[in-house]
Amino acid sequence: MFQYRQWPEGFEFPSCEACNHGTNNHDLLISMLARMDPFEGKGNKDGTLHGLMKMTNKQYPGMFEKMMPSANESRRKNRELSLQLAPGQTHQDTGVVNVPNQMHDAVCVLALKLAKGVFYREAGAIFPDGGCLLLNWFTNADFLRSGKYVVFDLLKELGGNAPPLQRSGRHLNDQFEYKLSLSADRDILIIQARFGNAFGLIVFGSTIPGCLEAMVTRLREQTERNGPLVVLQSATLT
Repeated sequence: MFQYRQWPEGFEFPSCEACNHGTNNHDLLISMLARMDPFEGKGNKDGTLHGLMKMTNKQYPGMFEKMMPSANESRRKNRELSLQLAPGQTHQDTGVVNVPNQMHDAVCVLALKLAKGVFYREAGAIFPDGGCLLLNWFTNADFLRSGKYVVFDLLKELGGNAPPLQRSGRHLNDQFEYKLSLSADRDILIIQARFGNAFGLIVFGSTIPGCLEAMVTRLREQTERNGPLVVLQSATLT
């Protein structure tokens, strides 16, 4: 995912074989998705985006066809996002794309691994199997629509730790940054993460079975505008 293969220092975690090597195809989709930058065009500074797209097309035949909206879909999306066409431009030329189910699944896998990795990094403990993790994620279309990521704005007053991410002195926060809010007893966590100018996510977690599940209706009401609240892990929810 990181350009020039420079990922943040301190982001290597112990894992089982299945977690370490079983998500390569999901990782490929995330690598491509995280580089989609319609605002500053910084997603291909190392020149590898074309190769990632070729690999994606090989592993997921028909993926790009699914991403391309029809003319009617493009017209509706552009109207919703208040995008104006340049002279000679069609609605399909604005670059707004669909998010296929495979890409959604890849984000879910990423969020689950990221939440457990960050918890281990900050709390020094393994997130328990009986704990609950819920995900709400959103693309840069949310920024185009509102001029901000709405859920991040709702949580901006929430205290937490947003560490600088770097490799060999080079800051990587332009590609990935996160903020972890962790309760004093380390039972409740909220992770806010942004991946370049491509997408963002919120993970709500609790190590206590049943605790977060009791609040799921209220959380869904607060995040529903930005997409569904996905159950990543729970002993009772599906």
